[in-house]
Amino acid sequence: MICERVNLTSLCILLMLFAVLTVGWAVSPAYAESPIKIAMITAKTGVAGATNIVSFDAAQFVVKEINEQGGILGRKVKLLEYDNKSTPEGSAEAARAAIKDGAVAVVGCNWSSHSIAMAKVLQEAGIPMISHMSTNEAVTKVGDFIFRICFTDSFQGGGLARFARARLKCKTAVVLVDENRAYSMGLAKTFTEAFERLGGLVVWTGGYREDDDVDEILKKVLVQDPDALFVPGGYSDVGKIFGRARDFGLRAELLSADGIGMKMFEYIGEKANGIYYSGHWSRWVDTPLSKRFVKEFEAEHGAIKEDTQPLVYDSFMLFKDAMERAGSTDGKSVRDALATTQRFEGVTGEISFDENGDPIKPLVISELKFGGSMYLERIMP
Repeated sequence: MICERVNLTSLCILLMLFAVLTVGWAVSPAYAESPIKIAMITAKTGVAGATNIVSFDAAQFVVKEINEQGGILGRKVKLLEYDNKSTPEGSAEAARAAIKDGAVAVVGCNWSSHSIAMAKVLQEAGIPMISHMSTNEAVTKVGDFIFRICFTDSFQGGGLARFARARLKCKTAVVLVDENRAYSMGLAKTFTEAFERLGGLVVWTGGYREDDDVDEILKKVLVQDPDALFVPGGYSDVGKIFGRARDFGLRAELLSADGIGMKMFEYIGEKANGIYYSGHWSRWVDTPLSKRFVKEFEAEHGAIKEDTQPLVYDSFMLFKDAMERAGSTDGKSVRDALATTQRFEGVTGEISFDENGDPIKPLVISELKFGGSMYLERIMP
């Protein structure tokens, strides 16, 4: 009897061990090793948070998709999220936290001043970074581990100048610059140079700061009576200036850049109609990948609010592609693979990197109209 109980106990133990091993073998290979950690760093709070925060929705969406498709190199991807608190200092601090937490790659930030601060930390650590939205030339000049998926200010400013001269037939322009933002100053410079190279004349360039009296600035603009008013900035400042420009009866064409979009209607209502702006993508770009992204993302997260969202998606997918081509998550190996990226098919278009880590891709020009955005044309490099 004792022998029978021992045999029965042994059999139960063997069956339990078999069950554990069977469950272990049934686990997907994608989760067999420790996860690959990729960080998303941009603003959740502070002045930039209102528009930057949607980047995290896109990061969650793309990481979920990658994991559902088996991960990267047979490993699950773990998303690390950091709020840079809308400051360069917060961006550098977030980068250090990401390194400490084991991130092997980083996507971010939106604002150029934030990305530059973060890039310096990541370059020193040998961690590859892709900025999805920072257009100032200085970002990728930090070092060879720093890339961007958005176009540069020189290309964006030049493209807007070409549009103003060729399509809108503008001969004169006034440029207003946010003196506290590298983004605004860089775009103002490149637009002015290109506009005048194309035969136009910038009759006045004015600087402004957050608390300046917009009416006083616009009185100076009205004196110039320009064909175009170009204000490269964010929603709040561009909205205040363009909204009051309508009230003042300014007849100029109103142009801005990728710092604004359809949310402008939330700031100034119907006064946003007729504003032209440059962007990185349009939902009306007719490619299978873009259409699939719109359908699946909006089913899960609601309407796409910013170009930021497809750009974040493409940034993570570029890291996936680079890691798989490198066969490794080692920083230098991933950097080298990114540097050789050619004709990668993304939601925002076909992407190749030049020798500076900047993308070779088109500029999209749209017009705000009737509560939405109307795609006008693509300007090629």
